[in-house]
Amino acid sequence: MKTLNLFLDEKKKVTIHTLASYIRQYILEQFPIVLHENHEKLERTFAKAGEYAYGVYGRTLFQPLQEELRQAGINAQPDFPGDFATTSIEYWGPPEERERCMWSVLSTASGQTLGTIVTRIFHDHTRFRIPHAPGIIVLEETETDAVLSALSHAATRLSGTAQEKVVETMLKAKQPVWEYSVEVGLADCLDSRKTEISEALLEHSLALWGNYGWELVTAVPSQGRLIAFFKRSGTE
Repeated sequence: MKTLNLFLDEKKKVTIHTLASYIRQYILEQFPIVLHENHEKLERTFAKAGEYAYGVYGRTLFQPLQEELRQAGINAQPDFPGDFATTSIEYWGPPEERERCMWSVLSTASGQTLGTIVTRIFHDHTRFRIPHAPGIIVLEETETDAVLSALSHAATRLSGTAQEKVVETMLKAKQPVWEYSVEVGLADCLDSRKTEISEALLEHSLALWGNYGWELVTAVPSQGRLIAFFKRSGTE
């Protein structure tokens, strides 16, 4: 794969979409390599420290890309793909396929702001498993409130779904007789001005839970969000 410097040398103009194109290609090529070479170590890390393993995975995958951005004179604030504490949220999906969005604002060496790259990171809370390769979304918004507002619309997050490849089919494991979980991002599917689109997005979100045997029990509005409660039965 070409370096980012060589890739940009072939372009007449550097835009946020140009960079997103390279990042997508980088993920396509490097993601399976990183996962394959580090899978056993990451499984051991998850067994000892839980979700810390996903932080190790993220750093292993993205630190070389952050270095390429730096060498190409592209400033990422914070370092790509974002900061866990200040530029990331995790509202969506069942425990087996949680989605965390992290973002970084990119600018040129001269200080020209290009836009925001949002990285969708999928992960399993029940064991170490990456259900999909990371997805990339381009946003013109750069302020935190504006980015959060954009990500609160399911249509924005799902705009890049086609690029995300399924890594593996879920392995069924024994579950308690009853198991419960929640999602706080369901309201992001709803837009009173676009009823048909809202229905399709809601069906997509609920189907994702259904793929893992979860059924919706109830949904309760709270502080501007819609908290959905799910349950599923398992084997003894």
